[in-house]
Amino acid sequence: MELRQLEYFIQICKSGSFTKAKEELGVTQPTLSQQIRVLEDEYNIPLFDRVSRGVEVTEAGKILLNKGNAILNLLEEARNEIDGRNRKTKETISIGCCPAEMEYLAPYLMRFHRKYPNISLRIMDTEDAANKVAQQTVDIGITAYPVADASVISTHLYRQELALVVHSEHPLADTSSIPFRSLKQMNAIMFRDQNKSLIDMHGLSCGFTLKSIIETSSASVLMQWVRQGLGAALIPTSLLKSLRDDSLRIVRLSGHIPCWDISLVYLHSVTMRSTVRAFIQEMDSYVREVEVDLVCSGN
Repeated sequence: MELRQLEYFIQICKSGSFTKAKEELGVTQPTLSQQIRVLEDEYNIPLFDRVSRGVEVTEAGKILLNKGNAILNLLEEARNEIDGRNRKTKETISIGCCPAEMEYLAPYLMRFHRKYPNISLRIMDTEDAANKVAQQTVDIGITAYPVADASVISTHLYRQELALVVHSEHPLADTSSIPFRSLKQMNAIMFRDQNKSLIDMHGLSCGFTLKSIIETSSASVLMQWVRQGLGAALIPTSLLKSLRDDSLRIVRLSGHIPCWDISLVYLHSVTMRSTVRAFIQEMDSYVREVEVDLVCSGN
């Protein structure tokens, strides 16, 4: 018996006639009659009695109808469970991340995607990650700012500090380190706009304001300006390993260095999706594995 024959048989039982059943099924009368004959031949017993108003199900037919409905119900349950599993594995995790950290965390995001290829990551650039989490605009936030909302959990990831990058012909190119206060005398400091407020606050605490000629969210644009000898750039030390360029030199800062803690934030909820929980666990494992410990030597 084929599943199609069982579906034809059940529809005839519901409709009470071959004519109505063929219209519901969208098949011709000869096709329907031929398939029922095959089914009756297989069981070697009539499944319908022909009456003036159409057909009536025989006792044997009633048995097949009962079992057939059970079979189709089981198949529908299996289909629903499979569809539900597919929807679950194709979930999207939304992440609000301060853009300054995106380039550093990119390897982790790629590793997570390789491990969970059916989970989509939707990443939003935002400085206000904690509020986005509290408003349930995003599932997870990565931020350098403190969290004030009690409904949001904050987990420390790593500490970030800044270093100075200059061209190889810059006057500071052969200097291993300089005090942060020395930057007061420089008129061509460039830094990424996501770090600007934190840098400004640190500068003010030291009694001066840093001067910049460019602010951008693109590290590649920033580095291109430095390569052209247009100034020195302040960048997070987490990005230093990716700077493999003979034309660039790294000058460490000493003394009271600008630094901040990067945290993973998410909503306190007992109904957290398993995919979100997996992301949090994998992120924690990643930062521990690579031993990210950007200690602020000024503290």
